[in-house]
Amino acid sequence: MASYPNYGDELIARRWLEHLARHLPEDEVWLDCRHPGTASALFGGIHPRLRVTDAVFRTVEDSLRGSRRSVEDIVTGLGTPLYDAPLLALREAQSLHLLGGGFINAVWPENDLIIRTLRATAQISGAPLIATGQGLAPFGQERLQGFDHVSVRDAESAERLGLARGVDDAYLVEQEPERDRTGPPELVLCVQSDAVDAGAFERLLGYVRRTVEASGIPRERVRYVEALPGGDYAGYDRLRDLVAEDGFVPFTELWRGDFEPAAQQRWITTRFHHHLVASLHGARGIALTAKSGYYDVKHRSLVEGGTGWSIEDGTGEVHDLDQLTEPASFAAAVAAKVTEAHLLYRGA
Repeated sequence: MASYPNYGDELIARRWLEHLARHLPEDEVWLDCRHPGTASALFGGIHPRLRVTDAVFRTVEDSLRGSRRSVEDIVTGLGTPLYDAPLLALREAQSLHLLGGGFINAVWPENDLIIRTLRATAQISGAPLIATGQGLAPFGQERLQGFDHVSVRDAESAERLGLARGVDDAYLVEQEPERDRTGPPELVLCVQSDAVDAGAFERLLGYVRRTVEASGIPRERVRYVEALPGGDYAGYDRLRDLVAEDGFVPFTELWRGDFEPAAQQRWITTRFHHHLVASLHGARGIALTAKSGYYDVKHRSLVEGGTGWSIEDGTGEVHDLDQLTEPASFAAAVAAKVTEAHLLYRGA
């Protein structure tokens, strides 16, 4: 789902591209996504033989709103001169890998067509089907039948598929980062306005405001870090009086490394990958659940993995930020994801 852009989806794609660049730089890697132009700008130079396409996503779009043919018919029968060439290239792939995330579920049932497209391609080419770091709640019809390898990141998805629970793909790093506490203490905020329950945006904004005001942290040490351009800006616009004058960090600055998570920070965020990355670097925090049955499952999976963060829906009492729990080590999660990557890509 990379290229929207949305920080978590982009991060997962980057993790895999970086891993393959380190270990299989001579292999040709195709990234299939919705917006190849954006992806080229985001991921250019990470892997020396990266190519970007939208064969799968154009097939899904054509089936939904164009020719109305089934995705199986489009993949098998071709007859779409505008993008037959990328579909033929798709058939030549030695493996078909569905990168991790929470997009195959009842919230977005049309995304099941992505799976059907991959299955139809594999039936022609014989390529193994791989899915990693998946989060399937709330559950729809898709159970990833016929895949040669599946890993999931939360207990609910693991129980649903009868698998051992794995971890999110964003843990695919060479080693757990060192925890830097040398900088000044900071408070970092992010409240999304997209994919939320009715009334959740206002409720969570109120909770954040009360928490920040009770903390006594001066405004010049409060920052707001955007994960989804536009969708997260709405929260900043409502909370900007609490944020330092130069404290807004847009997605592009975060992506380019102009802002780094660190152990001396305290985070209050709805975003799952803010929670994951900040805690991986040792930051304490509060995870806000914006959509029940979806974000609560996602954040709980990280807490169960040792982040120590509190999970709030905006109705409870505010926390003393100095009393938040420090995250545990994630060396085991990192090692598990690296082992999985080596298993999937021999020589990698």
